Amino acid sequence: MESPSTSPARRSRHKFSIGKHLDRLRTRKRALIYTHDNPDPDSLAAAWGLARLFQQVLGVDCQIAHGGIVGRAQNRAMVENLGIKLINAETLDLAQFDLVALVDSQPETGNNSLPLDGRIDVVIDHHPPRPESRRAPWCDIRPELGATSTIVFEYLRTMEIPMDAPLATAFLFALRTETRDLGRESTAQERHAYLALIPMVDHALLYRMTHPKVPRAHFAALDRALRSAEIYGNIVAVNLGRLGYPDLVAEIADLLLSYDQAKLVLCAGRYDGNAYLSLRAEPTQRRAGSMMRAIVGTSGAAGGHGTMAGARLFAKIRSARDLEAAFQRLVGNLCDATNQEGQHPTPLLPRTRHPRPRPW
Repeated sequence: MESPSTSPARRSRHKFSIGKHLDRLRTRKRALIYTHDNPDPDSLAAAWGLARLFQQVLGVDCQIAHGGIVGRAQNRAMVENLGIKLINAETLDLAQFDLVALVDSQPETGNNSLPLDGRIDVVIDHHPPRPESRRAPWCDIRPELGATSTIVFEYLRTMEIPMDAPLATAFLFALRTETRDLGRESTAQERHAYLALIPMVDHALLYRMTHPKVPRAHFAALDRALRSAEIYGNIVAVNLGRLGYPDLVAEIADLLLSYDQAKLVLCAGRYDGNAYLSLRAEPTQRRAGSMMRAIVGTSGAAGGHGTMAGARLFAKIRSARDLEAAFQRLVGNLCDATNQEGQHPTPLLPRTRHPRPRPW
């Protein structure tokens, strides 16, 4: 292992004394680590790595909690193949924990299940900082980085914590998915981490996580998305209607951004009475987070960074009509924000009926 003094992570302009912050927690006994709701690989890997750090240095028991569900096939495959133990935030007795951490999210953003008035000791994130995060004594927010996992990986390397194949595989998978194989918002620190992890990874596990089997509902949702997607100038907008899981809006938005005329993709759907939104932007745009906050305004909780953002509306969505009304308003806001007012939508695919092929 290269010495911390020569590591690119240690040459970062961001100065953070991990040893000093750990020393302040020496008397704690039980740690609770929150991911954001409906956690993705970056959130899961960061939480698992932080649990390893707390266990090895502080000797504390750790639990990883999340709200919502682990719905996307790749995310489920990660949890199942690596054996990451999770607990749903709704079942917690918070009085049992004297150390509370939040990774890949921040207090009062609306995308995590941390109680608004709950204690918070640690916040680690790579999204733009919120003022509420400052109440955590350990607040390490680095919006210049491409992934929260990069920060936690740096902690483990600095403290010389041994890393087994499953944890290394979790980190590499997080970096691959969050930065699209280092092609989206990655930095020298992500590249350093990527190269350091490659020799430690279980590639059979990585393959099963990268190429999971998916149910028929996945293809039904894909068909629905392609047939309902509409184009407004360089914006692709799609209302997916009822969702099998909230992450589906992000999955479809990622897919539709590959359309050669798309600069922005806005995708919406409803799950359990809530409207979820995902915005994806070409690297030339790099303002998805601020754009999502602008178009949602006070009607929901929104966040994100350069090329990707998400939101959840506050109002309960009771019907397909409710969702369509909210979606059209948001599409109009997005067109206004990008100076594409008055664009007449055209379908991505021709709205024609195809006869069912006859069996031979």
